[in-house]
Amino acid sequence: MKLTLKRPARTTTIAFASLAAGMALTVPGLALAHDGHKAVPAPPAAPTSADQIQNIDQVKTAIKAYYGDTPTTTVAPGTATNPPTFIHTFNPDGAYAHEVEGIAARAAKELSHHHKRTANKAILFDIDDTTLNTYSYEIFSNFVYNPATNANFVNASDPQVFPAVPGMVGLEKSAEAHGYQVYFLTGRPITQKDGTILNLTRAGYDVDPTHVYLKDASGATEPWLSSCAPACTTVQYKSLTRQHIESLGVDIVANFGDQFSDLKGGFADSTYKIPNPMYYLP
Repeated sequence: MKLTLKRPARTTTIAFASLAAGMALTVPGLALAHDGHKAVPAPPAAPTSADQIQNIDQVKTAIKAYYGDTPTTTVAPGTATNPPTFIHTFNPDGAYAHEVEGIAARAAKELSHHHKRTANKAILFDIDDTTLNTYSYEIFSNFVYNPATNANFVNASDPQVFPAVPGMVGLEKSAEAHGYQVYFLTGRPITQKDGTILNLTRAGYDVDPTHVYLKDASGATEPWLSSCAPACTTVQYKSLTRQHIESLGVDIVANFGDQFSDLKGGFADSTYKIPNPMYYLP
């Protein structure tokens, strides 16, 4: 399916987490942010040598070090193991926390200085690993997604299980103080809406339930997805939903996501890539 932008591509702000503090880069058209100076190259689709692929155990060890793996006394939701399975979380003073806080602080500064005359201006957040951190589930599941166990974590609605991503609550408050509306757009199924809203609220976010969009695979409650439902790709689902939001008279000034598929497809003036080395969603 070809997406048609309702207005020309716009300048995109790229947040580079590891550049000097306060530095941002603008480029024409719809460009995407990197996690550092440049994205880590993916292995080839059809490797011909093991040397072309990073060792998975070494990658997992590096991810744990980056997040600052911290055991907790919180029991994993929905488990009945004996002894209990305790979850892990990130270190609030670790590399991950500092990197994301830097992006949030720069975004807050940029939003406070732009679009002062724009009516109905808004920012849009993805949820998993953009506003709520899911490191606990990745460690619990050994980086293997399972719909049933993941739903247990989501429906726990517990900020000890899925805490706020560092810096993001403050970013939301700052944007609201400068007149921005806040929207949330996630690939979570619509059946998880209540747990998602409760988790966001308990983690400190201001949430208007009418501004929270979850995925209805059938498209029954989301007619703007009729062109691709029930098999919308992530890019189609998110870009068409942003198009729908803007069709209501809203200007999405900034779009925040941890996946490049959260950011592609237009209908936002700027995009911010949040670091997430744990999984990839095309």
